[in-house]
Amino acid sequence: MKNMLKVTSTAIILIALGGCGTSANSSESEEGNTGSGSKNNEIVAGSVVPSLSEESTDGAHQFTFQLRNDKEEDVKLSMNSSQLFDYQLIDSSDKVVYKDSENKMYAQMLQEKILKPGEILEMQFDATEGLSKLPAGKYTLEVWSTANEAEDWKASTEVSWNGTGSSSAGDKLKVEETSVTYVGLQDVNSIEVKNEQNEAEAMRLSETAKPFFAELEEGAKIKVFYVIIDGQKVIQSAEKE
Repeated sequence: MKNMLKVTSTAIILIALGGCGTSANSSESEEGNTGSGSKNNEIVAGSVVPSLSEESTDGAHQFTFQLRNDKEEDVKLSMNSSQLFDYQLIDSSDKVVYKDSENKMYAQMLQEKILKPGEILEMQFDATEGLSKLPAGKYTLEVWSTANEAEDWKASTEVSWNGTGSSSAGDKLKVEETSVTYVGLQDVNSIEVKNEQNEAEAMRLSETAKPFFAELEEGAKIKVFYVIIDGQKVIQSAEKE
């Protein structure tokens, strides 16, 4: 339905633009309109369009980074690690004061995604972790795709940070991996699994990892990639075994 709405919107814009030219030559306009009618439902050839929106609640700075395929053909996204995107925070003097990938280590793995014409790939994340290392102020949040095919697929927005988070430099968060059996959701932010010793264990979900578990069947064997934050395992991504 989302794709259909986008196509319909494009059709309306094309019809409106066609209407603007009727005053110049009505006879030519009529011929043009009849000839272009069959193309109004096609996706206009373009590029991969990035966008960034904030969905912050309860003091958390949550964002959704999107890639929309406005091309008429499939777009392949290939990554060399479990990282799908990266982000950085820039201060008022245009200095990069935090870069997410410099504070994490990602599992090296080849993965590929195909984005069909009109499709949107959503990547959700919480920038609070990065902001918590910085003093209060206004920052520019810049996000981009790490796909090998990326052609400046980046978006940015201004973020106001009140400085209430703890400011500690800390060490890099090491991304670890383990195989588990999925038991089910505990709440919207955590799941229960059985580890390799068949012991029940709770794990938190990052915003990026949540879509994977939305329709995952209970009992599925999965491999999870996680970091340890405040003594808790926080899943960054996962895949079926």
